[in-house]
Amino acid sequence: MQEFSKINPNDFTQKDLMLHLLQVSQHTVTREELKEDISSLKEDIAKVEINADARFDKVEADVNARFDKVDARFDKVEADVNARFDKVDARFDKAEADVNARFDKVDARFDKAEAGVNARFDKVDIKFDKMDNKISKVSEKFDKMQWLLVATLLTVVFKDYLLSLF
Repeated sequence: MQEFSKINPNDFTQKDLMLHLLQVSQHTVTREELKEDISSLKEDIAKVEINADARFDKVEADVNARFDKVDARFDKVEADVNARFDKVDARFDKAEADVNARFDKVDARFDKAEAGVNARFDKVDIKFDKMDNKISKVSEKFDKMQWLLVATLLTVVFKDYLLSLF
């Protein structure tokens, strides 16, 4: 076949025109063929959509199943962590009870020591009271002695004057 773009229009014959029209008509489509092609394309698209929807549903179901597994694992991990925290809390409670018991023992020892110290201070107070009583008695005796000495000195000093009075 000739290429019509290279044909000189002056040399273009009726035969060339017929060949050209025949060639162009071979590449054209009738409306019925086009409608058939369009309807078959629509059917193909519908099949693809159905397949795509089915695949999307399957993927969605798979994703949901995996999320359910992950949620289950998180629940299990959370339960394990809570159990471990409960154990730690129990250990802390036990340790706190032990510490409180030891502090109670120390408090009891301090109370006992305080009672002993108070008893010793009471004994010392009694001794101080006895000493105070003795000092008071000595002070009374000293006061009497002091007045006796003063009276004696006054009598010695005023002996002549006192004798002259009587």
